[in-house]
Parts: sequence; structure tokens; C-alpha cells
Amino acid sequence: MLLNPQNPALAAVLMPPCAPPYPPRYIIDPVVFFAALILAPLLVALLTFWVFFIPVAAIFFGGPVYLVVGTPLLLWYLRHNDGDPVDLSWLAVKVIAVGLLLGLALGAVTGSDDIYGGTLFLCGFGMIFGPAWAYAFGKLYRFMRRDFFAKPRSF
Repeated sequence: MLLNPQNPALAAVLMPPCAPPYPPRYIIDPVVFFAALILAPLLVALLTFWVFFIPVAAIFFGGPVYLVVGTPLLLWYLRHNDGDPVDLSWLAVKVIAVGLLLGLALGAVTGSDDIYGGTLFLCGFGMIFGPAWAYAFGKLYRFMRRDFFAKPRSF
């Protein structure tokens, strides 16, 4: 009689608590995501290449970092948020600032001037092109995605 599930007082003690409701998340359109991820730096370089070809060189120096760090970060961020271009630009600034701090800390620990120089070079140009690429990514992603992916869904 002690383990009777019809006894409400004991059922509350013996039953595990209910899981909290899972918040609604956005579904990411994979084709549009990767198209915008690749096209955003190319579009920024195409529109600004007349500045001594620096944006074209930025693709070669910052492109691998953009893909390695930006892809998982954008995937995570877009699952939780709508993907506003201005918010993505601020996210890029924050990530580059964290990278700058990590690079400077690594340079201080190792005592290497090369790490300082590389960190300042990548983060200096990253503070210019990172937010521009993130803004272009956000504009392209929101322009190309279908309406189904524009609303958060409960699972």
C-alpha cells in the first residue's frame, strides 16, 4: 500500500520531477547557411576591393579563421536567435576581442614576440573585416532563407 501510485502524496515523492519545457529553437536552413557563409566574405571583398586590395588579402588571412571559428559559433547562435545582422556584427566583435585576449595571454606566457605580432595583425584586421563579414552573412542568410526557417519551433 506504501507504493500505491494512486496516493498523490507519495506519487509526488516517488516520481521524478518533470523536465523543464524545452525552449523553442530556430531550425537552420543548411544550404542557405553555407551559401551565406561562403558568399559573405566574397561579397565584402567585391564591394571594397578598390582599397589597395586589402579585402582580397583579408580573405586569405582571415578566411580560415572565419570558417573554423565562425561556423560552429554561427550554428550555435542561429539556433537560439533570429540572426539580425547587427547582432551578428557585435558577436564578431566580442569573439575577436576574446581571441585578442587569448593571444596576448599566450604571448605573455611564452614570451614570444611573434605571437604578439600575429595576434595583433589578425585581430587588427579582424576588427574591421569580421563584423563586415558577419553583417553580410546576416543580410544574406535572412534574405535567402525560406519562411519555414524564420520562426522558432518547439520540439
